[in-house]
Amino acid sequence: MVLPSSRNPRNHDRDVGSTRSMPLHLEITKRSVIVVKGSNFIWETEISTDVCDDLLKYYDECTYLKKREYTGIKHSEDLHLHLMLAQTEECLDKYLRELARVLDEYMEIYRMAGEMQCNFASLFNIQRYPPGGGYKGWHFERGNHRENRDRHLVWMTYLTNNAEGGTEFQYQDVYIPSVKGKTVIWPADWTHTHRGRVCDTEKTIITGWVDLE
Repeated sequence: MVLPSSRNPRNHDRDVGSTRSMPLHLEITKRSVIVVKGSNFIWETEISTDVCDDLLKYYDECTYLKKREYTGIKHSEDLHLHLMLAQTEECLDKYLRELARVLDEYMEIYRMAGEMQCNFASLFNIQRYPPGGGYKGWHFERGNHRENRDRHLVWMTYLTNNAEGGTEFQYQDVYIPSVKGKTVIWPADWTHTHRGRVCDTEKTIITGWVDLE
């Protein structure tokens, strides 16, 4: 699992606080089992809103990458990113460190999710939805195409406050409002079919995946 985590003893001689000095492939530390009965396997936590502000500024001011506009069932303008950008963009480095901590929490609670070798997908996105936009159709993140068949988990952080523009999970009957800094992790399979709730204000998220090796 790509978790730049201080819990892994092999990291003690490295700068464990930075993704810049760490390999992409690390083993999950074996932990005691934590039983979560009645769980829907959707994990919510928080990251710093200052990190969110820096990501929003990066999205607005980035000139060396071209944003891609989507219309139809998904109406957004996306900035497609690669993990390697964290080596030069401090805001991405800081975010990925926070994300590593959050993913470590998920693996602490759902230990079996880390039994298979997995890592951060190389590509991830900052997505901005205009008023009335969103990912409006029910969908899930794993498919039979090369780019999505190995997806294991999904991660997402809301970068803006949109109480009425969050995420609905169909089979869990769960609604998560868009709250700045709220970070959500869930399984990529059809069991967690979801969609964005359309609202009349602009919304921005950062999202990506954990892939099986």
